[in-house]
Amino acid sequence: MNEWNRIWGNRSSDIVISDNIFDMFCKLKKADGFDTQDVDGYYEAFFSQWKHMVEHITQNVGDISSVYEVGCGSGVNLYLFQQLKKVTQVGGCDYSQTQIALAKKILNANDLQCMEADQIAEKPVYDVVLSDSVFQYFQSPEYGMRVVEKMWNKAKKMVVITEIHDEEMKEEHLNHRRQCVENYDEKYKGLDKTFYTKEMFLQFADRARAKCEFVKPQNDLYWNNKYVFDCYLTK
Repeated sequence: MNEWNRIWGNRSSDIVISDNIFDMFCKLKKADGFDTQDVDGYYEAFFSQWKHMVEHITQNVGDISSVYEVGCGSGVNLYLFQQLKKVTQVGGCDYSQTQIALAKKILNANDLQCMEADQIAEKPVYDVVLSDSVFQYFQSPEYGMRVVEKMWNKAKKMVVITEIHDEEMKEEHLNHRRQCVENYDEKYKGLDKTFYTKEMFLQFADRARAKCEFVKPQNDLYWNNKYVFDCYLTK
């Protein structure tokens, strides 16, 4: 997975700041690597997906005042929480220094650090601890589940992990990629994705005495969503 580190480390932190929330959302989403599809309504679909996630959070735990994100990248999710939900306390980490530098430009936050996901501290706690489309980049499922435990200990109300690559869909996922990308295995050598079973999260929930719910992401325009699931762990 070191090759992923190189790719994210080379992302630029140079964007033009604007007062338009959706315009900033699009710029930050592109900075996070969601710039590979040219489809009408592409970023509107991601914006709607974020709103669906927030609705699911509030339906389960009510209003929240703090959010921490593991693998926060450009800070796009935390930006929306601050701008649209008036969340007063946000924080996050990412292993890309350039992405953290960008997040610091657009967020009103002191708790933004460049570090590995499994190094996050239990304090301070946040109402919700989130990780959005990141677990696929971890070096192994075992590493990912260590991060889940760290997130759980840091969360006051809920842990949200989105776009988890489903082990049951692995072969179908890879076959799709091979059909879409010529010489896929050669071009993506060293850039393997990590897949997880739902049972891993159910077993963790059982140990932690958490409520565990799996949800299909609400975004039909993003090809990847057919092969992933979201997990909500509630205290």
